[in-house]
Amino acid sequence: MKDNIESELLAALLGKLDALFNPTNFAWPWKREADQAQWQRRDKYLGRYDWTGAGLLPWSNPGEDQAEKKRISRAMAALKDQGLVRMEGKSVGLTAEGLVAARKLVGNIQLEACLPGLDFMLRLLGTDAEWIGIDGRGAFFADGYISECSLAGFKPMPKTPIGKTRLPDSALWVIDALIPLAVADLVDHDYKHGYESPLYRLTASGKALAEERRDKGKADPDAWLKLAKRVRQFKTAEAVYAAYADAWQKENEAQPNAKPLQANRIKHHLSADISPRGGV
Repeated sequence: MKDNIESELLAALLGKLDALFNPTNFAWPWKREADQAQWQRRDKYLGRYDWTGAGLLPWSNPGEDQAEKKRISRAMAALKDQGLVRMEGKSVGLTAEGLVAARKLVGNIQLEACLPGLDFMLRLLGTDAEWIGIDGRGAFFADGYISECSLAGFKPMPKTPIGKTRLPDSALWVIDALIPLAVADLVDHDYKHGYESPLYRLTASGKALAEERRDKGKADPDAWLKLAKRVRQFKTAEAVYAAYADAWQKENEAQPNAKPLQANRIKHHLSADISPRGGV
């Protein structure tokens, strides 16, 4: 990548993608359209259900004049030739190689380093950290959900003092470590009605990989919490990181006003009756 604009484009695409998979609770307080729009766009990216355009995000040339637009178009074509991006119509996506390159550029943690998170979640299933509910017949059921709090090394549902957040800022590394797993469709998250923090679960592919790592002796659940010191080590050109941060911010600001792709397709969140096995 000889032209720095190529690096900035890669960083911007990653910023847009990371913001889409950043856990934002539009379900509480309720913001129906934004909530549905968010999960629909994630599922579309992941190729779930009957959505088309997996691995792609809407994109338009941000050039402010014709000369800049041409320069950006040439840079995007160069990235495509290098196998770092895919382009289909007005959509662009990072390839697997592009994700690695973009994360390296901005100093974000790589997917491979996050895989102990799968091992950690698998170990917590069946323990007091797993959230369970009661069905209509009074029987307990479990869906494999683990709270963001547990994944950061805290109690499943810490009490929140008035004016304080549930987790300290030092624990927010866990969000950045979970995003690569979510983008790879290895973990997913949902919300319990009335509870602001996300609950995560292994997807089918995530659980299969976690079990394979365990059975082959590759699992390292203890490495997960050690990632706190490695998640964000920004060692990059200021312009490149600025491109990432600006794209992240724009996507984040657009989400509250996003419209569902299909108004009649509704996602229902977790029951308010679900709670940690070990209590709160």
